[in-house]
Amino acid sequence: MTPYDSLPRQNFWKASAQAGGALEVDFDYGRKFTFAPADRFATAGSCFAQHLARHLETRGVELLAAEARHPLVREDAGHGYGLFSARYGNIYTVRHLRELVEQALGARAPICEFVEAPGGRWIDMLRPRAVPMGFSGALHARADRHFHLQAVRRMLETLDVFVFTLGLTEAWENIEHGYCYPIVPGAIAGEHSSRHHRFVNYSFREVAADLRRTIELLSAVNPKARVLLTVSPVGLVATAEPRSVMVSTSASKSVLRAAVDETVREHAGVDYFPSYEIITGPYGRGRYWTEGCRDVTEEGVRVVMEVFARSRLPAADQTAVPTRSPEPAKSATPASQLRAALEAECDELFLDPSTRRR
Repeated sequence: MTPYDSLPRQNFWKASAQAGGALEVDFDYGRKFTFAPADRFATAGSCFAQHLARHLETRGVELLAAEARHPLVREDAGHGYGLFSARYGNIYTVRHLRELVEQALGARAPICEFVEAPGGRWIDMLRPRAVPMGFSGALHARADRHFHLQAVRRMLETLDVFVFTLGLTEAWENIEHGYCYPIVPGAIAGEHSSRHHRFVNYSFREVAADLRRTIELLSAVNPKARVLLTVSPVGLVATAEPRSVMVSTSASKSVLRAAVDETVREHAGVDYFPSYEIITGPYGRGRYWTEGCRDVTEEGVRVVMEVFARSRLPAADQTAVPTRSPEPAKSATPASQLRAALEAECDELFLDPSTRRR
């Protein structure tokens, strides 16, 4: 007899691999907690987090809207509402998340860096695409940033579940003040300067420390909050490291996954959902990737959310969820696919000159 003899089938590769389909593999076995329909969710993170938020909403989950659209603002206006629980846009790195939470909770002074764009509008460099149409002036931009931070604080204080999808370890920082940007200056707004900006690639220790600090700050204002971490399976658009983007993608995702694993072990109120493993694991046999081998298909997202619903939302009404997502139009052109991606607020696409739209 060995300690393995009494373990359930989920602990063994052969038994899991023989399952009839992805939904029959208990990817989320070992979870710490499940959620109730009344739980209030807030979401943040990479582009993949937008898919999760959209599917959570279709299942009747209450998504907090701490920074909702003003009634006088047209729905089609470029104000960046509705993508996440507040207008922070994509948060690719844990460092960016930590700095946002520190500002919102008064542990750090607000970061106010604005640039004037062609046409006279002013852009918040910490949210260059979250508020794409910008502001009428620097004073307007500053006032809105303070309003935004107040909204983030309300979100942190009132949420029941915070879902954060980790995307990248690579980032660019302001040399003088040490804060990081969501995207390299010059790709969307502002100008890049080697005198003012530096490339960083956060290590395992740095990512783990940033997660630890963020959770401590959240727990201080909302002791009952639970945190669910995921790792985005979406590969890097580009790398600033002197190596293949394929290698950088593997390195970044490995660092993020390891940091999450350590964080989950340390905190009772923090858990992990394996969207990364569902998409990238060998069981998927590559069928959840689009033609470019980087983005996840709608079918892949659907499978992830089916697993999530069955595992984490046992009290939810599953009968209202469609069993199959519609196939993407085969006539879609690369240009239309790019427009759709840009409309989904995937800031990282602007790192690649071939997909950048000025």
